[in-house]
Amino acid sequence: MDAELLELQKLFQATQESKAKVRLSERNVVELVTKLKNLELLDSDLLHTITGKEFITKERLKAEVEAEINRLGRASLVDIAASVGVELVHCERVAEQIVAEKPDLTFIQGEIVADSYWDTVAEEVNESLQESGQVAVGELAKRFNVGSELITRVLESRIGILIQGKLEGGQLYTPAHVSRIRAVVRGAVRALTVPTPLSAVWSCVQKQLREGDDASSGGVSGEAVLFQSVLSGLISDAEVKGSLRGGGAVWTPAVFAQSQRQSVEAFFSQNGYISYDFLRKLVISQPKTYLQEKYPEGIALETVFIHPSLTSVLDAATEEAISGGGWIDALPLVPTSSSKSDAALLLNLCPSVIKAKKEGTAVVLADTVLVSQAFIKAFSDKVEAEVRQLAEKSVASQLSNPKKSGVDSTGTETAASSSKSGSTPSNKNFEGGDDVSQGKSGKKKKSSANSKERIKDEEDEETGVKGVKGKRKGGRSKGGIGLLIGEAGNGSTKTVKQSVVKEDIDMPTQEQIAEKTLEWFPDMESVGHDGDEYGDGGALAKSLADLVRPIVISTWAAVKRASFTANAEDRRRRLDSLQQRLDEAYSHLQLFEKALDLFEEDSATTLILQRHLLRTSAAEITDMFLKAQNQEKELEEGDGSEGHERSSAASDHLSTGERMSLAKRLRGNALSKRAVELAETLEGKSVEAFETALEAVMEESGLRLKKLDKKSERALLHAQKKLLMAEVAEEEDPVALLPKVVALLFVQVHSRALQAPGRAMAAAVTRLKSGLSEESYQTLMAYHTSTVQLLSMQATSTSDVSSVVDLLLVDYRQFMLNPSFLSRLPGSGLRGAETSVQGADCTNDRMRTKREALIKLMPSLKALAVTSSSVTKD
Repeated sequence: MDAELLELQKLFQATQESKAKVRLSERNVVELVTKLKNLELLDSDLLHTITGKEFITKERLKAEVEAEINRLGRASLVDIAASVGVELVHCERVAEQIVAEKPDLTFIQGEIVADSYWDTVAEEVNESLQESGQVAVGELAKRFNVGSELITRVLESRIGILIQGKLEGGQLYTPAHVSRIRAVVRGAVRALTVPTPLSAVWSCVQKQLREGDDASSGGVSGEAVLFQSVLSGLISDAEVKGSLRGGGAVWTPAVFAQSQRQSVEAFFSQNGYISYDFLRKLVISQPKTYLQEKYPEGIALETVFIHPSLTSVLDAATEEAISGGGWIDALPLVPTSSSKSDAALLLNLCPSVIKAKKEGTAVVLADTVLVSQAFIKAFSDKVEAEVRQLAEKSVASQLSNPKKSGVDSTGTETAASSSKSGSTPSNKNFEGGDDVSQGKSGKKKKSSANSKERIKDEEDEETGVKGVKGKRKGGRSKGGIGLLIGEAGNGSTKTVKQSVVKEDIDMPTQEQIAEKTLEWFPDMESVGHDGDEYGDGGALAKSLADLVRPIVISTWAAVKRASFTANAEDRRRRLDSLQQRLDEAYSHLQLFEKALDLFEEDSATTLILQRHLLRTSAAEITDMFLKAQNQEKELEEGDGSEGHERSSAASDHLSTGERMSLAKRLRGNALSKRAVELAETLEGKSVEAFETALEAVMEESGLRLKKLDKKSERALLHAQKKLLMAEVAEEEDPVALLPKVVALLFVQVHSRALQAPGRAMAAAVTRLKSGLSEESYQTLMAYHTSTVQLLSMQATSTSDVSSVVDLLLVDYRQFMLNPSFLSRLPGSGLRGAETSVQGADCTNDRMRTKREALIKLMPSLKALAVTSSSVTKD
């Protein structure tokens, strides 16, 4: 009791003697530590904890991480950061520092792992492997919570050291297990005698292993990857004989390969060739490659592989055919299992054929037939003679009845007549008569249909529409003048395509030529494809027909051309003349049209000028085209001479009704429709609409329109100026002088050619004001005013005279009906008529005076137009 009191007294005394302590808040402590760090009184490696209530140094954090690694051999940075209470980034930096200092540590997927840890893992895996016989790598990865690739690398580096087993295909096996599998695979493979897919072998092995597992507790099992690896080892150790093919998917025993090789060698040595189908039956997947590697000197064809000695027989036969001027088919001289392409390739490999083709003494037709040039020459001459006779008969028939024959005077078939009649082309044989054979009616129908298609195709090809700038489009398909002018009029020697216009229906077709060839040479019947359109064979006859087709066309055209050259040349001259006149007229229209731009602001004057151009230059072009088309149509129908006389006797300008009548009578609905639209634009108010319609009708008729370029425009303008100056100098009529002077001044002032009627003369004179001196302009205006007054007087005088004549006619009719009519007139009647006549005489006197005044002004007006000093160009 006394001791306790004594202790309490000491504590009380110590408390009384102790000094008071100052307590600081957490905030003040943080600020104080921060201040000390800024003053460098404390180290700067202090780290805040996540709660912010504690500080920790980097050395302490490093010690914590190392302690965790030493304890487990594997430390997760996430767990360390949570236990220490710092951010993960600080742990990662410390971990990188530790790993850099200690090479036996590894930083993997956010964890630090020591090599001793992997050794421990390897020992555990080895224990499990020895217990079960095989372990899956995937299960180990899941068990140790690492990736499959990582655990695989760890195991591979320790197999044979800490792990007694074999790693194959994601599985670990014990040596005993692998030995058992090796024995099973060796037995299974040695039992095979034919090529067998390994997948089927492995299935049988797996089944056998599973049955062994059921029979005894010590059974084994395996995977296909392990089987493959074991088989590769067996092949390397020469424990099994054979080879892997197809990317290691098929096992071919050595005994089978030896049997294959012996069969191929025996067949090839006995026959000199071997087919690829034979090798496929021997289970050789790539027969061509196999034979090329085995026999480098052989020749690989499409379906067979042959020895070079076989070409000698074919070469001798071809050489004989060339020297004898005949032909030979290579197909019967090659092995029976060869295809047509094989025979063609083998034929082209013969030395005599190569030499003949190089020298031009023979050609290969129908792929497998060699034909000498001597035979082709004789055949061509025979065909040419037959075609010439047939063409002469056809020309005679057409000339005797041109309309019925459907052929125009150029000697070519008119497409319109055949299409309108709807009749099929006459199916004649090569001599021009009816077909002799009655057993080939189906073939004849097909030949007729092919003939129609052939005629149409060759029309398009030989008369081809040319879209090149500046070239004339082929007019034959359009139905205009262009279809009446063909290449038949061309006397120069050209290629067949250039010189021939088109084929007649009477011209022999390719099918007819081929049939005639088989008639001349019956032994060609079996040459060519089986089941061809010519029957059982006929490919050589068809090829010969194709070869001589240009000769047939040129011979046919030559006969026609000789008969109709004069008429074709006459038509060509008419076409050239029409084209030249159209170019000239259209160029003047474009030249006059450019002057309309000067009156854009004056819509009334522009309308007057456009109508005037339509009724003059545009009407001239339209009339020229319609007359020429009508003349050609009448010539084609056999009424050309009479139509030409009527056209020459007709007036230069057609009326609206005459134009519409001619347009509706033109050849072809499309051309007639375009021509009617062109004639209708003349009654409109737009020159542009006329030009659009003109381009359409020119394109439809096969003619062309030449646009006015700068060079041509300057030449035309200069010619127009010279013409106007000559006309002004020679003009004696004061009224007719004014429009010529105004037109000349427009050329000089605005460099534009103007064609203006009287109603637009005032606007034209006003438009010249800016380009003339004041004196010149006043002279021109005075002359214009006097001309207008004179014309007004003439119009009034004409009206008065007409009234007097009408009055006299009325009085005369009354007098004839009633002679006493004159006595009842109250001072009027004939006396009134007499007074009207006297008034007209006064008007005539004033007109005469005004005309004389204009005549006096004519020299000054002419001088104004001729003298350039009074003109100022814009």
